Amino acid sequence: MRHLSALRFGLALLSLLAGISAHAQSASAPYDAVDPIIGTSGGGNTFPGASLPFGMVQWSPDTNHDAWYLYNDRQIEGFGLTHISGAGCPLYGDFAVLPTTGPLTASPGTSFDPYAAAFDHSKEEAHPGYYAVTLANGIRVEITVAERAGMARFIFPEGASSRLLVNAGSSANSQAGPAAAQRDKGLFGNRIELKTADSFGGAVTAGGFCGSQSQYKLYVAGRFSKPYKNSALWQDDSIVSDSKSAEGKHTGAWLDFGNEHEVVLKVGISFVSEAGALANLNKEIPGWDFDRVHAKARQGWSELLGRVAVEGGTADQRRIFYTGLYHSFLSPNLFSDEDGNYMGFDGKVHSLIGSKPGRGQMAQYANFSDWDIYRNTVQLQALFEPAREGDMMQSLVNDAVESGWYPRWPAANDVTYVMGGDSPVILLASSYAFGARNFDVETALKYMVKAGTVPGLGPHDTAERPFLEEYRSLGYVPSEKDRIAASRTLEYANADFAIAQFAKNLGHQAEYKEFLKQSLSWKNLLDPSTGWIRPRQSDGAWLPGFDAELSLPKANGTDQQGFEEGNTYQYTFMIPFDYPTLFAAIGGDEKVTPRLDKFFLKLRCWGEPCFNMENEPDFVTPYAYAFAGQPWKTQEVVTRIAKETFKATPDGIPGNDDLGATSGVYVWNALGFYPAVPGVGGLVLGSPMFDKATLHLAGGRKLVVSRQGTGFYVKSISLNGAPYSNSWLPLAKLSPGATQLDFTMDREPDKQRGKAMGDRPPSFR
Repeated sequence: MRHLSALRFGLALLSLLAGISAHAQSASAPYDAVDPIIGTSGGGNTFPGASLPFGMVQWSPDTNHDAWYLYNDRQIEGFGLTHISGAGCPLYGDFAVLPTTGPLTASPGTSFDPYAAAFDHSKEEAHPGYYAVTLANGIRVEITVAERAGMARFIFPEGASSRLLVNAGSSANSQAGPAAAQRDKGLFGNRIELKTADSFGGAVTAGGFCGSQSQYKLYVAGRFSKPYKNSALWQDDSIVSDSKSAEGKHTGAWLDFGNEHEVVLKVGISFVSEAGALANLNKEIPGWDFDRVHAKARQGWSELLGRVAVEGGTADQRRIFYTGLYHSFLSPNLFSDEDGNYMGFDGKVHSLIGSKPGRGQMAQYANFSDWDIYRNTVQLQALFEPAREGDMMQSLVNDAVESGWYPRWPAANDVTYVMGGDSPVILLASSYAFGARNFDVETALKYMVKAGTVPGLGPHDTAERPFLEEYRSLGYVPSEKDRIAASRTLEYANADFAIAQFAKNLGHQAEYKEFLKQSLSWKNLLDPSTGWIRPRQSDGAWLPGFDAELSLPKANGTDQQGFEEGNTYQYTFMIPFDYPTLFAAIGGDEKVTPRLDKFFLKLRCWGEPCFNMENEPDFVTPYAYAFAGQPWKTQEVVTRIAKETFKATPDGIPGNDDLGATSGVYVWNALGFYPAVPGVGGLVLGSPMFDKATLHLAGGRKLVVSRQGTGFYVKSISLNGAPYSNSWLPLAKLSPGATQLDFTMDREPDKQRGKAMGDRPPSFR
C-alpha cells in the first residue's frame, strides 16, 4: 500500500509538473491561445480564415450565400478572398475558390449548392494567418496569407481528379435583396478571364451592405503552381466550354488539373486594377513556398499578440482574451496597393507617393464600423500601433477631402450610412487622444467642424449628420421627423464633445467652446419629471404615452420609439462625458444607483429596460458606478459580464462582434480598465482578471498590471509603488519607461474606496 501510495504520489507530482510546464508554455505563446472559431455561431458573425493584422486579403471558408461561415452549417460553398469580421450585415466574400473532383454538369451561376463540399469540424484547424480543413471528399485545403495576397494549397486524394471552381460571382448580397436589385440593373456584376494555362484574372462589382447603395470594385490576379489541362466557364445560367472569358451577373471557371496530387494557388487583389492585383501578388508572394508564407504570417501575429502578456487565469479566460485581442486587430483593412495607389471616394485613383510632407502616410485603409469601434477599439489600436492608426485616421481625412464629408460606416471607397450619429469624428478624436498623431489634424478638424455646423448632402444624396439644421436650432432632433431622434441626438452630443476635446488639444479655443456647448444638447431631452431621456417634438412637447419602465411605445420590433436598437434605459446612460451633470439632473447618486442596480439584473436583453451586452450603447455603462462613487459595483458587473456572457465556444461572443468592438469589452475589462470617455486619453479603473498583464505599448512604454489577493473587489491600488485612490487613470500618468499598476483584491467590497468626490472620474465641463 505504501508503494502504491508513493507511486500515485509520484504520478500526481509528474502530472502537476507537466501541467505547470504546459501552462508556462501556453502563457508564453499568446498566438496559440487564439481560437478563430469563437464567434462563428450565435450571431457573432466572425470568420475563421486566414488574415494578417488589418490585411486586405481575409481568405476564409463560406458556408452560405451571404459569405458567412456559420459553425452549425455542414457544407462549404467556397473559400472567399475577402471578409469583414463580426458585422451585422453580409459583405465581401469575393472570388471564392472551391476544390472538387467532379465534372461541371450545370452552371453554378444558377445554384452553387450542388457543388458545396461537406465537412466536419474534427478535421478543421484555424489559427491567426492560417486555416486548414480536410473536406468529406478527402481534399485537404490549407490557406495562408500576406497583406494583399494569399496562398491556398489543395491536396487531392491519390488517383482522384483534381479540379477547382473559381467563383467570380460569390460576393455577398448577390443572391437576393437590394444588392441583387442593383445587380439586376447592371450595377453589380463580375468578369473572369483565363490568361494562360496557369493564370487567371478578373473583377467584381458588388456591395449593398445592410441594404445600402454602396458599391466597390475588386480586381483579382491568380497563378497556379501547375497548368490546368481542361477548362470550362459559366456565365449566369449557361456553361461556356469554348471561351476563355465570361462576364455577367454570375461567372466563374471550372479548371481540371488531371490527377495532380497537389495544386497551389496564389492570388493577389486590388481595388485599383488587375495590374495592381498582379503587382501586389508578385511583390508579396514571389515564390511558391507555402510554409514560408505561413511562417511569416505566424511571426507577424505572434509579435503583435505578444505585446500583451498575461499570466494566471484559466485556459478558457486566456483563450477568450487572446481571441478578443486578435479580433480587435482584424479591421480596418488595407485599401491601397503596394505602390501606394488607391481608389478614392471620388472614383479616382490617388497615390500616397509624395503625400503631404511630414505626414508620411504609408497606407490607405477602409471598412470603419465607426458606430461600433469608437467605443473601445481604436483606443486599443492607437496604444499599440499609433503609426498605423494614424494612417487609418488620415484615410478618413482623405475620404472627407475627396467626397466633401466624413464617410459614416464606409465600406471600401463608398458610404453605407449604417447607424445614426456622427461617429467618424469620434474615431479621429479618440485615436489622437490615445497616441495616434501622424495625420493631418488641421484638415481633420476642418471637416469635423463642417460636419457639426453645416447642413449638406454627401454621396448618395445623404447627409453625414441628418437633421443637423433642427439639431442646431432646437438643440435636439425632433421626434416627428426622425424615428431615432433621441438616440441620434445623444450620438451627436458624444460627437460634439469629442470634437471639442480634439479642438482643445490642437489649441483651437473657439471651436472647443462652441462644440463643448453644443454637446449639452442631451439636456434638452432629459425629462425633468422622470429623469429619463425622452423624445421631443419640434414644438417642445414631450412624446406622449412614453413609459420608460415598459420600454414603450415601440417604433418597430424591440426598439422604443425615438431610439435605435434600444430604449431610454440603455441610452440615458450613454453620456459618459457628462456623467456628473447627468447624475445631478436625475437626482443624485441616491437616484442613479438604484436605476443602475435594476439595469444590471440582466446582462443580455432586447426590448426590455436592462443591460444588453449584445449592443454597443451599453458597453460603457458598468463604469457609470465609478462616477457615482460606487466602483465596487463596477467590479461586480464586469466580472459577471466576463463569466456569464463570453465563452470559449463557437457561440462565445454575445451578439455581433462588430469588427472587434464586442470582443474589446472583454479585453479591456480583463485588463482592469476601460476607455469610457470619447476623445479623452484616460481610463476608468475596474477589476483586473489576470494575476499579471504586461502591456508593451508603442514608444518603448511598458505598463504592468498586477493583482494580489483573492476575489474581484479592489481593496487598494498603487501606481509605481505609491497609493492611488482615484478611479480614473489619465494616460499622461503612463511614464516613458515602465509603469506599475498594482491592485490588491478582496472577497468583500470596500464601499468607501472611490466614494469621495475627489476620487471619482473627473467632470470634463
